[in-house]
Amino acid sequence: MKSTAKTIEHCQAELHIEAEQPEYDAAQIEAFKYLAGRVQIPGFRKGKAPRQLIEKHVGREAVVDEALERLFPDLYEQALTEHDLHPITTPHVHLEQREPPVFLAIVPLEPEVTLGDYRSVRVTPEEVSVTDEHVLSALDRLRESQAVLVPAERPLHFGDFSSLDVKATVEDHPFLDHKAVTYEVVANSHMPLPGFAEAIVGLSAGESKEFSLTVPDDFRITELAGKECKCSVTVQQVRVKELPELSDSMAKTFGFDTLEALRERVGADLESNARNQARTALIHKALEDIAAQGHVDFPPVLEEREIDDLLAGEAKRYGYKTVEDYLQMANKSMEDIRADLRPLAHERIVNGLILSRLARAEGIEVSDSDVDTRVEELLMEAQDKDKVRELLGTPQMRESIADRLRTNRTLDRLAAIVTGEAVPDLQVAATVEAFSAPEVEEKNE
Repeated sequence: MKSTAKTIEHCQAELHIEAEQPEYDAAQIEAFKYLAGRVQIPGFRKGKAPRQLIEKHVGREAVVDEALERLFPDLYEQALTEHDLHPITTPHVHLEQREPPVFLAIVPLEPEVTLGDYRSVRVTPEEVSVTDEHVLSALDRLRESQAVLVPAERPLHFGDFSSLDVKATVEDHPFLDHKAVTYEVVANSHMPLPGFAEAIVGLSAGESKEFSLTVPDDFRITELAGKECKCSVTVQQVRVKELPELSDSMAKTFGFDTLEALRERVGADLESNARNQARTALIHKALEDIAAQGHVDFPPVLEEREIDDLLAGEAKRYGYKTVEDYLQMANKSMEDIRADLRPLAHERIVNGLILSRLARAEGIEVSDSDVDTRVEELLMEAQDKDKVRELLGTPQMRESIADRLRTNRTLDRLAAIVTGEAVPDLQVAATVEAFSAPEVEEKNE
Protein backbone atom coordinates (compact mmCIF):
# COMPACT_ATOMS: atom_id res chain seq x y z
CA MET A 1 0.00 0.00 0.00
CA LYS A 2 1.20 3.48 -0.91
CA SER A 3 -0.36 6.53 0.67
CA THR A 4 0.08 10.26 0.96
CA ALA A 5 -1.70 12.65 3.30
CA LYS A 6 -2.06 16.40 3.50
CA THR A 7 -4.07 18.68 5.75
CA ILE A 8 -6.81 20.68 4.07
CA GLU A 9 -9.21 23.35 5.34
CA HIS A 10 -11.79 22.89 8.07
CA CYS A 11 -10.05 20.20 10.12
CA GLN A 12 -9.80 17.62 7.35
CA ALA A 13 -7.08 15.53 5.76
CA GLU A 14 -6.87 14.43 2.16
CA LEU A 15 -5.67 10.85 2.04
CA HIS A 16 -4.58 9.19 -1.20
CA ILE A 17 -4.33 5.40 -0.97
CA GLU A 18 -2.96 3.21 -3.77
CA ALA A 19 -3.22 -0.56 -3.46
CA GLU A 20 -0.18 -2.67 -4.36
CA GLN A 21 -0.82 -5.47 -6.85
CA PRO A 22 -0.36 -8.32 -4.32
CA GLU A 23 -2.92 -6.70 -2.01
CA TYR A 24 -5.37 -6.28 -4.86
CA ASP A 25 -4.81 -9.88 -6.02
CA ALA A 26 -5.51 -11.18 -2.51
CA ALA A 27 -8.71 -9.11 -2.31
CA GLN A 28 -9.87 -10.52 -5.64
CA ILE A 29 -9.28 -14.07 -4.43
CA GLU A 30 -11.43 -13.38 -1.36
CA ALA A 31 -14.07 -11.79 -3.61
CA PHE A 32 -14.14 -14.88 -5.85
CA LYS A 33 -14.51 -17.18 -2.84
CA TYR A 34 -17.39 -15.11 -1.53
CA LEU A 35 -19.19 -14.89 -4.87
CA ALA A 36 -18.60 -18.56 -5.65
CA GLY A 37 -20.47 -19.49 -2.50
CA ARG A 38 -23.46 -17.38 -3.50
CA VAL A 39 -24.03 -18.45 -7.12
CA GLN A 40 -25.13 -21.73 -8.62
CA ILE A 41 -23.36 -22.74 -11.83
CA PRO A 42 -24.75 -25.84 -13.63
CA GLY A 43 -22.51 -28.84 -13.27
CA PHE A 44 -20.69 -27.55 -10.18
CA ARG A 45 -21.37 -27.52 -6.47
CA LYS A 46 -21.50 -24.09 -4.84
CA GLY A 47 -18.01 -22.74 -4.36
CA LYS A 48 -16.38 -25.33 -6.61
CA ALA A 49 -16.69 -23.72 -10.06
CA PRO A 50 -13.49 -22.43 -11.74
CA ARG A 51 -12.67 -18.80 -11.37
CA GLN A 52 -13.18 -18.09 -15.08
CA LEU A 53 -16.74 -19.44 -14.99
CA ILE A 54 -17.60 -17.49 -11.86
CA GLU A 55 -16.32 -14.27 -13.39
CA LYS A 56 -18.23 -14.96 -16.59
CA HIS A 57 -21.40 -15.70 -14.63
CA VAL A 58 -21.40 -12.68 -12.29
CA GLY A 59 -19.46 -10.26 -14.49
CA ARG A 60 -16.05 -8.69 -14.03
CA GLU A 61 -17.57 -5.55 -12.49
CA ALA A 62 -19.16 -7.51 -9.65
CA VAL A 63 -15.83 -9.13 -8.82
CA VAL A 64 -14.02 -5.80 -8.79
CA ASP A 65 -16.73 -4.16 -6.67
CA GLU A 66 -16.55 -6.94 -4.09
CA ALA A 67 -12.75 -6.80 -4.03
CA LEU A 68 -12.75 -3.03 -3.51
CA GLU A 69 -15.21 -3.28 -0.63
CA ARG A 70 -12.97 -5.82 1.05
CA LEU A 71 -9.77 -3.95 0.28
CA PHE A 72 -10.48 -0.39 1.35
CA PRO A 73 -11.12 -0.80 5.13
CA ASP A 74 -7.76 -2.47 5.80
CA LEU A 75 -5.83 -0.04 3.59
CA TYR A 76 -7.60 2.89 5.22
CA GLU A 77 -6.69 1.74 8.73
CA GLN A 78 -3.06 1.22 7.67
CA ALA A 79 -2.92 4.71 6.15
CA LEU A 80 -4.41 6.30 9.28
CA THR A 81 -1.75 4.63 11.40
CA GLU A 82 1.04 5.55 9.00
CA HIS A 83 0.10 9.25 8.97
CA ASP A 84 -1.05 9.42 12.62
CA LEU A 85 -4.56 10.57 11.69
CA HIS A 86 -7.46 10.30 14.15
CA PRO A 87 -10.83 10.67 12.38
CA ILE A 88 -13.94 11.56 14.38
CA THR A 89 -16.34 9.84 11.97
CA THR A 90 -16.38 7.97 8.67
CA PRO A 91 -14.60 9.55 5.68
CA HIS A 92 -15.98 10.62 2.33
CA VAL A 93 -14.42 8.20 -0.16
CA HIS A 94 -13.98 8.65 -3.89
CA LEU A 95 -12.59 5.92 -6.14
CA GLU A 96 -10.11 7.69 -8.41
CA GLN A 97 -9.08 4.52 -10.27
CA ARG A 98 -10.60 1.03 -10.28
CA GLU A 99 -7.68 -1.12 -11.43
CA PRO A 100 -5.29 -1.01 -9.79
CA PRO A 101 -7.38 0.69 -7.08
CA VAL A 102 -6.61 4.26 -6.03
CA PHE A 103 -8.79 5.80 -3.33
CA LEU A 104 -9.20 9.42 -2.24
CA ALA A 105 -10.54 9.74 1.30
CA ILE A 106 -11.49 13.06 2.90
CA VAL A 107 -10.92 12.37 6.57
CA PRO A 108 -12.79 14.50 9.16
CA LEU A 109 -10.49 15.31 12.07
CA GLU A 110 -11.14 16.66 15.54
CA PRO A 111 -12.47 20.24 15.67
CA GLU A 112 -10.19 23.08 16.71
CA VAL A 113 -11.42 25.29 19.55
CA THR A 114 -9.61 28.20 21.15
CA LEU A 115 -11.53 30.24 23.71
CA GLY A 116 -9.21 33.19 24.02
CA ASP A 117 -9.56 35.35 27.15
CA TYR A 118 -13.11 34.15 27.82
CA ARG A 119 -12.97 35.24 31.46
CA SER A 120 -12.89 38.87 30.36
CA VAL A 121 -16.27 38.56 28.62
CA ARG A 122 -19.05 40.49 30.38
CA VAL A 123 -22.78 40.36 29.66
CA THR A 124 -25.40 42.41 31.49
CA PRO A 125 -28.37 40.23 32.49
CA GLU A 126 -31.81 41.28 31.35
CA GLU A 127 -34.05 42.65 34.07
CA VAL A 128 -36.90 40.36 35.05
CA SER A 129 -40.22 42.09 35.73
CA VAL A 130 -43.64 40.47 36.09
CA THR A 131 -46.45 43.00 36.39
CA ASP A 132 -50.09 42.68 37.39
CA GLU A 133 -50.96 43.07 33.70
CA HIS A 134 -48.82 40.03 32.86
CA VAL A 135 -50.60 37.97 35.52
CA LEU A 136 -54.03 39.14 34.34
CA SER A 137 -53.18 38.21 30.73
CA ALA A 138 -52.11 34.76 31.87
CA LEU A 139 -55.34 34.34 33.83
CA ASP A 140 -57.30 35.39 30.75
CA ARG A 141 -55.53 32.65 28.80
CA LEU A 142 -56.62 30.17 31.45
CA ARG A 143 -60.18 31.46 31.06
CA GLU A 144 -59.88 30.89 27.31
CA SER A 145 -58.84 27.29 27.94
CA GLN A 146 -62.09 26.76 29.90
CA ALA A 147 -64.32 28.50 27.36
CA VAL A 148 -67.44 26.76 26.01
CA LEU A 149 -69.22 27.44 22.74
CA VAL A 150 -72.89 28.41 23.02
CA PRO A 151 -75.38 29.08 20.18
CA ALA A 152 -76.12 32.71 19.32
CA GLU A 153 -79.21 34.00 17.49
CA ARG A 154 -77.42 36.66 15.45
CA PRO A 155 -75.24 37.04 12.35
CA LEU A 156 -71.61 35.93 12.35
CA HIS A 157 -69.00 38.32 13.80
CA PHE A 158 -65.24 38.06 13.77
CA GLY A 159 -64.23 35.90 16.74
CA ASP A 160 -67.30 33.67 16.46
CA PHE A 161 -67.36 29.98 15.64
CA SER A 162 -69.65 28.63 12.96
CA SER A 163 -70.85 25.26 11.81
CA LEU A 164 -70.60 25.31 8.01
CA ASP A 165 -71.38 23.26 4.96
CA VAL A 166 -68.65 24.17 2.47
CA LYS A 167 -68.06 23.23 -1.15
CA ALA A 168 -65.32 24.74 -3.28
CA THR A 169 -63.88 23.97 -6.70
CA VAL A 170 -60.92 25.17 -8.76
CA GLU A 171 -61.51 24.78 -12.50
CA ASP A 172 -64.24 22.22 -11.75
CA HIS A 173 -61.85 20.16 -9.60
CA PRO A 174 -62.95 19.60 -5.95
CA PHE A 175 -61.05 21.77 -3.48
CA LEU A 176 -63.23 21.64 -0.34
CA ASP A 177 -66.21 19.46 0.56
CA HIS A 178 -67.20 19.50 4.23
CA LYS A 179 -70.45 19.06 6.13
CA ALA A 180 -71.04 20.75 9.52
CA VAL A 181 -67.37 21.67 9.88
CA THR A 182 -66.49 23.98 12.79
CA TYR A 183 -64.79 27.15 11.59
CA GLU A 184 -63.39 30.02 13.67
CA VAL A 185 -64.05 33.34 11.94
CA VAL A 186 -60.74 35.23 12.25
CA ALA A 187 -60.05 38.48 10.41
CA ASN A 188 -57.29 38.29 7.79
CA SER A 189 -57.08 34.52 8.14
CA HIS A 190 -55.54 32.54 5.28
CA MET A 191 -57.55 29.44 6.18
CA PRO A 192 -58.78 27.94 4.00
CA LEU A 193 -58.03 30.87 1.65
CA PRO A 194 -57.47 34.61 2.18
CA GLY A 195 -60.83 36.42 2.20
CA PHE A 196 -62.91 33.39 3.23
CA ALA A 197 -63.66 34.68 6.73
CA GLU A 198 -64.51 38.16 5.42
CA ALA A 199 -66.90 36.63 2.86
CA ILE A 200 -69.05 34.84 5.45
CA VAL A 201 -69.18 37.53 8.16
CA GLY A 202 -72.76 38.76 8.50
CA LEU A 203 -74.41 35.47 7.55
CA SER A 204 -76.95 34.01 9.98
CA ALA A 205 -77.90 30.39 10.63
CA GLY A 206 -79.68 28.95 7.62
CA GLU A 207 -78.25 31.49 5.16
CA SER A 208 -76.12 30.57 2.15
CA LYS A 209 -73.67 32.47 -0.05
CA GLU A 210 -71.71 31.83 -3.20
CA PHE A 211 -68.49 33.74 -3.90
CA SER A 212 -65.10 33.43 -5.59
CA LEU A 213 -61.60 33.77 -4.13
CA THR A 214 -58.14 33.71 -5.68
CA VAL A 215 -55.72 30.97 -4.62
CA PRO A 216 -52.47 32.67 -3.43
CA ASP A 217 -49.43 32.50 -5.72
CA ASP A 218 -47.42 30.82 -2.95
CA PHE A 219 -50.02 28.13 -2.25
CA ARG A 220 -48.46 24.80 -1.27
CA ILE A 221 -50.18 22.99 -4.16
CA THR A 222 -48.45 24.79 -6.98
CA GLU A 223 -50.90 23.54 -9.63
CA LEU A 224 -53.67 25.59 -7.99
CA ALA A 225 -51.67 28.77 -7.32
CA GLY A 226 -53.17 31.95 -8.77
CA LYS A 227 -56.39 30.30 -9.96
CA GLU A 228 -60.01 31.17 -9.16
CA CYS A 229 -61.75 29.16 -6.45
CA LYS A 230 -65.58 29.11 -6.48
CA CYS A 231 -67.08 28.66 -3.01
CA SER A 232 -70.56 27.75 -1.79
CA VAL A 233 -71.23 28.11 1.95
CA THR A 234 -74.25 27.42 4.16
CA VAL A 235 -74.18 28.47 7.82
CA GLN A 236 -75.72 25.79 10.02
CA GLN A 237 -75.14 27.48 13.37
CA VAL A 238 -73.53 30.56 14.93
CA ARG A 239 -71.70 29.96 18.20
CA VAL A 240 -69.82 32.29 20.54
CA LYS A 241 -67.24 31.66 23.24
CA GLU A 242 -68.47 31.93 26.78
CA LEU A 243 -65.68 32.42 29.33
CA PRO A 244 -65.89 31.55 33.02
CA GLU A 245 -65.59 34.40 35.50
CA LEU A 246 -62.37 34.93 37.43
CA SER A 247 -63.47 33.38 40.70
CA ASP A 248 -62.69 30.80 43.34
CA SER A 249 -64.88 28.42 41.36
CA MET A 250 -62.68 28.73 38.28
CA ALA A 251 -59.55 28.34 40.43
CA LYS A 252 -60.88 25.03 41.74
CA THR A 253 -60.95 23.62 38.17
CA PHE A 254 -57.15 24.08 38.18
CA GLY A 255 -56.66 22.50 41.61
CA PHE A 256 -56.49 25.67 43.75
CA ASP A 257 -58.82 26.51 46.64
CA THR A 258 -58.99 30.22 45.90
CA LEU A 259 -58.48 32.65 43.04
CA GLU A 260 -55.74 34.34 45.04
CA ALA A 261 -53.82 31.06 45.34
CA LEU A 262 -54.12 30.57 41.58
CA ARG A 263 -53.01 34.14 40.99
CA GLU A 264 -49.91 33.64 43.17
CA ARG A 265 -48.99 30.43 41.35
CA VAL A 266 -49.43 32.07 37.95
CA GLY A 267 -47.24 34.98 39.03
CA ALA A 268 -44.55 32.64 40.33
CA ASP A 269 -44.60 30.61 37.10
CA LEU A 270 -44.37 33.76 34.98
CA GLU A 271 -41.39 34.98 37.01
CA SER A 272 -39.66 31.59 36.72
CA ASN A 273 -40.23 31.53 32.97
CA ALA A 274 -38.97 35.09 32.63
CA ARG A 275 -35.82 34.24 34.58
CA ASN A 276 -35.22 31.18 32.40
CA GLN A 277 -35.65 33.27 29.25
CA ALA A 278 -33.28 35.91 30.60
CA ARG A 279 -30.71 33.25 31.45
CA THR A 280 -31.03 31.72 27.97
CA ALA A 281 -30.47 35.15 26.41
CA LEU A 282 -27.47 35.71 28.69
CA ILE A 283 -25.91 32.37 27.72
CA HIS A 284 -26.56 32.96 24.04
CA LYS A 285 -24.88 36.38 24.13
CA ALA A 286 -21.95 35.01 26.13
CA LEU A 287 -21.35 32.18 23.67
CA GLU A 288 -21.63 34.62 20.77
CA ASP A 289 -19.02 36.93 22.32
CA ILE A 290 -16.65 34.06 23.13
CA ALA A 291 -16.95 32.74 19.58
CA ALA A 292 -16.19 36.20 18.20
CA GLN A 293 -12.95 36.56 20.17
CA GLY A 294 -11.84 32.92 19.91
CA HIS A 295 -11.51 30.40 17.11
CA VAL A 296 -13.78 27.47 16.25
CA ASP A 297 -13.31 25.27 13.19
CA PHE A 298 -14.74 21.84 12.39
CA PRO A 299 -15.25 19.39 9.51
CA PRO A 300 -18.25 20.18 7.27
CA VAL A 301 -19.65 16.69 7.84
CA LEU A 302 -20.63 17.73 11.38
CA GLU A 303 -22.76 20.56 10.01
CA GLU A 304 -24.43 18.25 7.50
CA ARG A 305 -25.16 15.73 10.22
CA GLU A 306 -26.63 18.46 12.44
CA ILE A 307 -28.87 19.59 9.58
CA ASP A 308 -30.05 15.98 9.20
CA ASP A 309 -31.01 15.94 12.89
CA LEU A 310 -32.77 19.31 12.68
CA LEU A 311 -34.69 18.24 9.59
CA ALA A 312 -35.80 14.98 11.19
CA GLY A 313 -36.83 16.92 14.30
CA GLU A 314 -38.91 19.38 12.28
CA ALA A 315 -40.70 16.58 10.45
CA LYS A 316 -41.50 14.85 13.73
CA ARG A 317 -42.64 18.08 15.40
CA TYR A 318 -45.19 18.66 12.63
CA GLY A 319 -46.44 15.08 12.86
CA TYR A 320 -44.86 13.66 9.70
CA LYS A 321 -43.43 10.15 9.66
CA THR A 322 -40.78 10.91 7.05
CA VAL A 323 -38.73 13.91 5.98
CA GLU A 324 -40.07 13.42 2.43
CA ASP A 325 -43.66 13.91 3.66
CA TYR A 326 -42.60 17.06 5.50
CA LEU A 327 -40.87 18.47 2.40
CA GLN A 328 -44.00 17.89 0.35
CA MET A 329 -46.06 19.79 2.91
CA ALA A 330 -43.56 22.65 3.09
CA ASN A 331 -43.48 22.87 -0.72
CA LYS A 332 -39.70 23.36 -0.65
CA SER A 333 -36.82 21.46 -2.12
CA MET A 334 -34.37 19.57 0.06
CA GLU A 335 -31.67 22.07 -0.94
CA ASP A 336 -33.79 25.06 0.14
CA ILE A 337 -34.74 23.48 3.47
CA ARG A 338 -31.12 22.58 4.23
CA ALA A 339 -30.04 26.11 3.34
CA ASP A 340 -32.64 27.50 5.76
CA LEU A 341 -31.41 25.23 8.57
CA ARG A 342 -27.69 25.73 7.96
CA PRO A 343 -27.20 28.89 10.11
CA LEU A 344 -28.90 27.23 13.10
CA ALA A 345 -26.90 24.03 12.62
CA HIS A 346 -23.65 26.00 12.48
CA GLU A 347 -24.52 27.91 15.65
CA ARG A 348 -25.45 24.75 17.54
CA ILE A 349 -22.17 23.07 16.65
CA VAL A 350 -20.09 26.13 17.59
CA ASN A 351 -21.93 26.51 20.91
CA GLY A 352 -21.53 22.83 21.74
CA LEU A 353 -17.80 22.90 21.01
CA ILE A 354 -17.29 26.04 23.08
CA LEU A 355 -19.14 24.51 26.03
CA SER A 356 -17.09 21.32 25.79
CA ARG A 357 -13.87 23.31 25.74
CA LEU A 358 -15.07 25.53 28.57
CA ALA A 359 -15.87 22.51 30.73
CA ARG A 360 -12.31 21.24 30.19
CA ALA A 361 -10.77 24.65 30.86
CA GLU A 362 -12.77 25.10 34.06
CA GLY A 363 -12.14 21.56 35.29
CA ILE A 364 -15.83 20.70 35.51
CA GLU A 365 -16.27 17.01 36.26
CA VAL A 366 -19.18 14.68 36.98
CA SER A 367 -18.66 11.68 39.27
CA ASP A 368 -20.48 8.37 39.38
CA SER A 369 -22.09 9.45 42.65
CA ASP A 370 -23.42 12.60 40.93
CA VAL A 371 -25.07 10.38 38.32
CA ASP A 372 -26.44 8.08 41.04
CA THR A 373 -28.00 11.05 42.81
CA ARG A 374 -29.65 12.27 39.63
CA VAL A 375 -30.95 8.78 38.86
CA GLU A 376 -32.60 8.63 42.28
CA GLU A 377 -34.19 12.05 41.67
CA LEU A 378 -35.63 10.83 38.38
CA LEU A 379 -36.89 7.63 40.03
CA MET A 380 -38.83 9.67 42.57
CA GLU A 381 -40.87 11.12 39.70
CA ALA A 382 -41.44 7.77 37.97
CA GLN A 383 -44.50 5.57 38.29
CA ASP A 384 -42.98 2.27 37.16
CA LYS A 385 -39.78 2.60 39.17
CA ASP A 386 -38.41 -0.84 38.33
CA LYS A 387 -38.72 -0.29 34.58
CA VAL A 388 -37.27 3.22 34.78
CA ARG A 389 -34.42 2.04 37.02
CA GLU A 390 -33.51 -0.61 34.44
CA LEU A 391 -33.56 1.99 31.66
CA LEU A 392 -31.49 4.52 33.60
CA GLY A 393 -28.98 1.87 34.57
CA THR A 394 -27.73 1.29 31.02
CA PRO A 395 -24.29 2.69 30.17
CA GLN A 396 -25.78 4.86 27.43
CA MET A 397 -28.32 6.49 29.74
CA ARG A 398 -25.80 7.02 32.51
CA GLU A 399 -23.48 8.69 30.02
CA SER A 400 -26.37 10.85 28.80
CA ILE A 401 -27.19 11.90 32.36
CA ALA A 402 -23.54 12.71 33.02
CA ASP A 403 -23.39 14.82 29.85
CA ARG A 404 -26.48 16.75 30.93
CA LEU A 405 -25.11 17.36 34.42
CA ARG A 406 -21.77 18.49 32.99
CA THR A 407 -23.47 20.84 30.56
CA ASN A 408 -25.69 22.36 33.24
CA ARG A 409 -22.70 22.95 35.48
CA THR A 410 -20.79 24.48 32.60
CA LEU A 411 -23.69 26.81 31.82
CA ASP A 412 -23.85 27.83 35.48
CA ARG A 413 -20.11 28.54 35.46
CA LEU A 414 -20.38 30.52 32.22
CA ALA A 415 -23.21 32.63 33.63
CA ALA A 416 -21.15 33.31 36.75
CA ILE A 417 -18.10 34.32 34.69
CA VAL A 418 -19.86 36.74 32.33
CA THR A 419 -21.81 38.42 35.13
CA GLY A 420 -18.67 39.00 37.18
CA GLU A 421 -19.34 36.54 40.01
CA ALA A 422 -16.38 35.09 41.89
CA VAL A 423 -15.10 31.87 40.31
CA PRO A 424 -12.06 29.70 41.11
CA ASP A 425 -8.74 30.97 39.79
CA LEU A 426 -7.16 29.22 36.83
CA GLN A 427 -3.73 29.32 35.30
CA VAL A 428 -3.53 31.74 32.40
CA ALA A 429 -2.35 28.97 30.11
CA ALA A 430 -5.63 27.16 30.58
CA THR A 431 -7.51 30.04 28.98
CA VAL A 432 -5.54 30.04 25.77
CA GLU A 433 -4.73 26.38 25.20
CA ALA A 434 -6.30 24.99 22.02
CA PHE A 435 -8.36 21.87 22.56
CA SER A 436 -9.94 19.58 19.97
CA ALA A 437 -13.34 18.48 21.24
CA PRO A 438 -15.34 15.78 19.47
CA GLU A 439 -18.55 16.58 21.36
CA VAL A 440 -20.74 18.79 19.22
CA GLU A 441 -24.28 18.28 20.49
CA GLU A 442 -26.16 21.44 21.45
CA LYS A 443 -27.01 21.33 25.13
CA ASN A 444 -28.18 24.84 25.86
CA GLU A 445 -31.15 25.01 28.05
